[in-house]
Amino acid sequence: MADAAPSTTMPRVGNGTLTLYSLGAVSSGIKLKILETFLLIFYNQAIGLPPAAVSSVILIATVFDTVTDPVVGWYSDRLRTPLGRRHPLMYGAALPLAIAFFLLWNPPISFGHTATYVWMIASYLVVRFGYSLYENSSKALAPELVTDYDRRTTLVSLRIFFRTLAGLGATVLAYQYFLKVAPDGTGGVTDRNGYFAFALFCSVVILVVILISARATQWIVPWLSKPARDGGGPWRAFGEMFGMLRNRSALAILSVGMLVSISSGVRNGLELYFGLYFWGLSQHQLSGIATMTAIATFAGAALVPVVARNMGKREAALAAFTLAVLFAGLPILLRLIGLMPANGTMALYAILMADIFVSGVLYVMTAVLLNSMLADVTDELAVATGRRSEGLLFAADGFFTKAVSGFGVMISGGLLAFIAFPAHAHAATVPAATLWWLGALYLPIVILVNAAAIAMVWMFRIDRHRHEENLRTLAEDAAKRTAEPAPSALT
Repeated sequence: MADAAPSTTMPRVGNGTLTLYSLGAVSSGIKLKILETFLLIFYNQAIGLPPAAVSSVILIATVFDTVTDPVVGWYSDRLRTPLGRRHPLMYGAALPLAIAFFLLWNPPISFGHTATYVWMIASYLVVRFGYSLYENSSKALAPELVTDYDRRTTLVSLRIFFRTLAGLGATVLAYQYFLKVAPDGTGGVTDRNGYFAFALFCSVVILVVILISARATQWIVPWLSKPARDGGGPWRAFGEMFGMLRNRSALAILSVGMLVSISSGVRNGLELYFGLYFWGLSQHQLSGIATMTAIATFAGAALVPVVARNMGKREAALAAFTLAVLFAGLPILLRLIGLMPANGTMALYAILMADIFVSGVLYVMTAVLLNSMLADVTDELAVATGRRSEGLLFAADGFFTKAVSGFGVMISGGLLAFIAFPAHAHAATVPAATLWWLGALYLPIVILVNAAAIAMVWMFRIDRHRHEENLRTLAEDAAKRTAEPAPSALT
């Protein structure tokens, strides 16, 4: 049964509204970056839980997400309220997400390992569910806010810019202020004392930006598609979600998301281990690297719309993705074969900073292009089914991504256990052989997984011409529904 069309032509959504809408991605940036960067090292090094236990919590949450994400997406596609389909879920997620995020970083000091483990599971599940409610609903707005092929890339670029910048900004604040190392050597990311104020700050920001984003886009609700009453239950979400995989472009882009999620889970789980131990960087230097990544985000977000217009989204994604993987892995390879400067030298730091900038630009471009390509799939699926299913598609992306994301973190935790990486470690005390094996095992894993993702990008088939054909078909179908007389009560 087709979605009901809006009663009048939708006005053009201005740049101010799009900017405030994109500001909501700050919450995602903080949640993703802080959890990926600090969760393992906080509960392992600061609290004392074994790395395998921390990884198991993430796997439990992943299983939880595989059930809740499709249901949330399916429900948001069909929700009928005066506030529309998406906004009630966006508003409703804000406070629980913020509170749970704060509690996650503040388990009671009196708790033993078992109680702390349960605390971590409970708070982490609420964080993941709140994130699913907000992020899936917010992302599902984008294809209807902007339908233009190139402007959609710009919108995705703006969201990813805010998301990346927020994550990096929070990381810099952690290193330089909340979790900084004191002159006497105390403090730092392995000391739990700084996490109270840091978590409180992040939670307040998450709450505020979600409410701003939802309020800024509320005025457009009367012009958005209205769901028809199809009488189905939430269990249909899983059938419809897997049915999307019959579309080749949907299959390709969702598969890419899965593979990138595995790679990112490994990379982010070990980011601080590489920074502090493999490269021997100080927290001040790590803050500098985070700042350079922020600069790269500016550059990548500004460059990607121009590149996409000239090359097309798929070709630009293939080029940027391939180069990003090569540049990101090069310093580790050079260290393994003995061609990098020694730790503690300015030459090493300069090389890492340059590499971070280049690979950062390329990764941001890749992320923008892949998300814009996913948004283009929504129109093609609407042509095929006669129903707007943005919520379910983005939930499917979250479903398949999260279904494997735990494996990335488990790989990182398993790798640390395999090489017997010491707990409560100091950079000077970790054996050189342990660090060598850290790089030697990490590098082929991420290269192979990313190579498989790059291969899947080739399967994507929606270019500018096909996208415009899909929009014409949807416009014609909407015009036909509007012109059709209402059925008579006597027939």
